[in-house]
Amino acid sequence: MTTNTNGKAAGAINTNGLHTDTNGTYFPTVEAQRKALVTQISELALAGHAVHQLDGGGFIVCKYGMTRHCGDAVELQSFARKLGVSK
Repeated sequence: MTTNTNGKAAGAINTNGLHTDTNGTYFPTVEAQRKALVTQISELALAGHAVHQLDGGGFIVCKYGMTRHCGDAVELQSFARKLGVSK
């Protein structure tokens, strides 16, 4: 007769719970957020839009003499999607 002294369920490897990694996919780091913003600005630039970051926060997107103010990176991404520049 064998005695199993392990309190884990069969096949359980990690008992810390779900999503305990605070630097992974569910919790993007500052560097990952910066990279995403730079990528967004680059995609807009490749489509011919000039993006200017404002001192007080936000962005101005310009093309053909028209401008659009975006208050933050989320609004900039939403505008890029409306233009069909990003997915």
